Amino acid sequence: MAAAAAVVGVSTLVVLTTADDDRSTSAAPTAAATSGGATATQASPSAPSPVEEPAPAPPQTVTGLIADLTARPDAAGPAGPLLRDGLQGLVSEDEAVRQRSAQQVLPIVISGEGLDPRYATASRLALFRTMTGLAPAPAAPAGSPTCLEVRQGTPPEEVQGYARQVLDRLPAWQADGFPADESARLQELITPVAAGQTTVELRPCPGQ
Repeated sequence: MAAAAAVVGVSTLVVLTTADDDRSTSAAPTAAATSGGATATQASPSAPSPVEEPAPAPPQTVTGLIADLTARPDAAGPAGPLLRDGLQGLVSEDEAVRQRSAQQVLPIVISGEGLDPRYATASRLALFRTMTGLAPAPAAPAGSPTCLEVRQGTPPEEVQGYARQVLDRLPAWQADGFPADESARLQELITPVAAGQTTVELRPCPGQ
C-alpha cells in the first residue's frame, strides 16, 4: 500500500514537473519574439521631414511685379491676375486705359483683399514710391516715364476718397511689413489731399 502511494506520488510529481517545463518552453519563444520585435522597432530609422524652400520675395517695382505675375499668375493670391492686369494698364499709351487701370488697381492695393500679404506690401511700395518721388512711374511702350506731381487745388472726389482710405489703413499696412519711413513720407504727401487742399497729377518726370 505504501509502495502504491509512493508510485502515485512520484507519478504526480513527474506530471507536474513536465507541465511546468512545457509552460516555460512555450513562453520562451514568445518572450524572444517580443524582444526581437522591440529591437527591430527601435532599430528602424525615422524618415526625415521634407524641408520646404521659402518662396522668393516679390519684386517691389511695377515692371518687376508685372513680369513676376505674368510668369506666376497665382503667386499673389486670388486677386493676383487683377493686380497684374491693372499694373499693365498703367503703362498703356492710352490715357483712358491708364485711368481705368488706376481705378482697378488702387482698391486692390489699398485693401489688400485677395492678395498674399507680401504681395500687398510689395505692390504698395511699388506704387507709392512713385507717388513719393522715390521711383518714376514706368514709361509707356512709346512714351517717356511719368511721375506723380502734387499741386495746389481741389482733388477729384475719388482721389480724395482714396487718400482717406490710405490714411485709415496705414497702421495695418505697417503691421503687414510696410516700412515706417515710407509710411511717414506717404502720410505727409497725402494728408493734404485727404483734406482737400492739394491734388496729384501724372506729369512727365523732371528732365524728360
